Amino acid sequence: MAKPTRTQVHIDRAMTRVSIARRNESYIAGEVFPTVPVQNQSDKYFVFDRASWFRNEAGPRAPGTRGPEVEYSISSSTYACRPVSATKTVPDEIVANADVPLQPMRDATDFVTDKVMLYVEVDVASEIFGGANWSASGANSGTSGSLQWNLAASEPLEQVEVMRETIIKGIGRQPNVLLMGREVYTDLRNHPDILDRIKYTSPGVVTPDILKSLFQVGKLLIGDAIYTTAADGASATYSYIWGKNVWLGWVPAAAGLMIPAPGYVLSWKTRTIETFRRDEEKTDAIRCEMNYDCIVTCPDAGFELKTAVA
Repeated sequence: MAKPTRTQVHIDRAMTRVSIARRNESYIAGEVFPTVPVQNQSDKYFVFDRASWFRNEAGPRAPGTRGPEVEYSISSSTYACRPVSATKTVPDEIVANADVPLQPMRDATDFVTDKVMLYVEVDVASEIFGGANWSASGANSGTSGSLQWNLAASEPLEQVEVMRETIIKGIGRQPNVLLMGREVYTDLRNHPDILDRIKYTSPGVVTPDILKSLFQVGKLLIGDAIYTTAADGASATYSYIWGKNVWLGWVPAAAGLMIPAPGYVLSWKTRTIETFRRDEEKTDAIRCEMNYDCIVTCPDAGFELKTAVA
């Protein structure tokens, strides 16, 4: 006797509670270079001379004299915000025929927003590790040989201490943020010096909080975000945006006057989402746009270590 088959009693359809999208879970650019709104698309900002503030010039004033007179100098630098955008088209037919849980307009908005955030993340990472932006002695030279943290002979804790002292001598403040690429974090968790320090408290278990305590920083940032430069349709290879690098610096809780912040993302207007109608194509276009400039403002407030692991 013939029995009903599965395909006769069930018609496959899209699940309403599950869909799969590969995207970065978080971005950390704003934790290193805070975003600061600006009134004009381009302008100048003032820079106080470093040596003036650390020069020991006060002294006794003899009766009937003016006493020591002190001065500081000011220079200025410029910024210019540029528009960065991403646009996704959504035809009417796609909206009308999309199955639950798909929402093409919402999904397109999320997609273009993430594209802009990814661009800013790559831009800030390139600004920090892509050039000679930090003035500390030796800050722009990569590690090599036994200095690389994936090797047992290296001394990451001592190296970061040298970086810390260099920053203190540069701005008079303790660095509070340590940033490292995911591959650096992976190797660091198995470093014998790290394991030896925690063997009586958390044997064999190295967490971000433990590393934050060992390196004496208020915040430890691990660069997990990935990206690809492959064109659409080409075979894609993926890399970590923050690479195999380490950066130590002092980052303010908020932007302000006379603060030695290492850098900012200066944002003109707010990040916007716009929808444009293309009637002839029966399509909506959704665009995310951000006008910004990524700038290093105080080269003495950061210290980079390139290629910290092999």
